[in-house]
Amino acid sequence: MVVIKFLTLLSALSLAIICILPSTNHYFPLWAIAAGANIADAMFHEMGHSIFGWLFGVPNIPSVFTLFGREQAAGLTLMWPRSWIVQITAFAGLVYACYWIYKNFPEWFWAAAIFTLLVMAIAFTPYSQIPILYMGHGGAILMGSFFLFRAWANIDARNAYERWLNAFFGFFMVLKNIYFAYMLTDSNISEEYSDRLIGGISHHDFAAMAEIIHSWTVRGIALFTIFFGVSMIIASVVAALYKANNEPEINEPEDDYIL
Repeated sequence: MVVIKFLTLLSALSLAIICILPSTNHYFPLWAIAAGANIADAMFHEMGHSIFGWLFGVPNIPSVFTLFGREQAAGLTLMWPRSWIVQITAFAGLVYACYWIYKNFPEWFWAAAIFTLLVMAIAFTPYSQIPILYMGHGGAILMGSFFLFRAWANIDARNAYERWLNAFFGFFMVLKNIYFAYMLTDSNISEEYSDRLIGGISHHDFAAMAEIIHSWTVRGIALFTIFFGVSMIIASVVAALYKANNEPEINEPEDDYIL
């Protein structure tokens, strides 16, 4: 049982790495798997931009416009000018969310309250675009770590295939963004990234953040992203261990782990 669980997670990690590396992900059928995983990554990337855009009063519509066959799935979040009506509505929604969490999940109240206060504080500064820009890559990493948590803890997995899918997409999204950030730690690549077009669009998250805060660099933001990605992998493991130690053990049918 333990060996099968280990092999399930190891095979997902191995395929994710192979689908990320440019030296291997262009072979068939790996390119098709990588293209599908890239579309999933782009979807959560754009959702990260979109959710934090609405939280900071920026109406927007997320979209993914790259299909199979492209080297990397790309996306675009269409944003309109910031509206204080939207911003006040977002504040009201966050306050209500804190109240709801206090009533239903009191152990998470202070985390929700701190998050709400941070959003409110940043909203009144010139830097409200920073979390909107960063939470593309940041959102994909967070979602990937959530999938990893589901894989470690085996949450709602009806069989080994579902656990494997959680692990594969989790590893792919987190490690892809770590690899992307690692490539940007090269100063020459960082400069190219600032000027290169993807899908005809020159707006790039890290470069745009560095333009808002001039003391920041693309390389510095990339290094932070590597740290953030590794931290989220560790956090997913810690959260799964905490869950396992605080919930009664449920005997899993052996048939669920036949690959």
